[in-house]
Amino acid sequence: MNRTLVNVIIDLVATHLLLGMVATGYLLRFPLPPGSNKILTLWGLSRHQWGDIHFWISLGLLAVLVIHLALHWNWIVTVIGKRCHLVKTSQPSLVRSAVWTLGVFIVLCVAFGWLAQRDVKALPQPICSSVSCRDEIDTQNPDLHTAKSKTSVWADIYPIFATNCLDCHGPRKQYAGFRVDHLDDLFKTHGHSSLVIPGQSSQSTLIAIISGTKTNMAMAESHKLSDSEVSRITTWIDQGAK
Repeated sequence: MNRTLVNVIIDLVATHLLLGMVATGYLLRFPLPPGSNKILTLWGLSRHQWGDIHFWISLGLLAVLVIHLALHWNWIVTVIGKRCHLVKTSQPSLVRSAVWTLGVFIVLCVAFGWLAQRDVKALPQPICSSVSCRDEIDTQNPDLHTAKSKTSVWADIYPIFATNCLDCHGPRKQYAGFRVDHLDDLFKTHGHSSLVIPGQSSQSTLIAIISGTKTNMAMAESHKLSDSEVSRITTWIDQGAK
């Protein structure tokens, strides 16, 4: 096959893959924002499925770039070698340069993977209020206090918030000015009333938001949780929200 035609085909494929990465990246950032996987789909695909497509497109682009480098390796080595005064002959060793380049690439990939694995950290536990912290400490000593059957924020309720709400109301972003990993924020006044009124789930704005009954707010549908999750949070509030 004509070398020029091969180059044109590779360039066209690379261009389409690059546009695909940009398009899927846009979908993952705006129409399907973080936290929307359970409630939104686009053309029949969820956010995670679009993420898989984005990943495979990126691998395809990487493969095309490797092929492009292989086809032009002679020219690349010669030009860079002469410009940087690394070679003194008109025909540098392509095999040696390829081995060195591949070795450096592998080392960089391994180093990146090692750093990524090493620096993965669990999210910090939510900062609880003084009352809830005291209750948690009290339950650790059954000799001094009777066992409590109330739902624990950290053990039972917080994972719901962490899974569904932390992307927009957590360490990175604090939409509406509160964080779900700060228990005290749920009791602060937001607008006309606090999100949680202990013992009164029917009067708590949080229940109206996560059950979908409060519709006069931005992205109301994306705040809706499953019936079982709403039920667990409702029980926690009715039991005192501690």
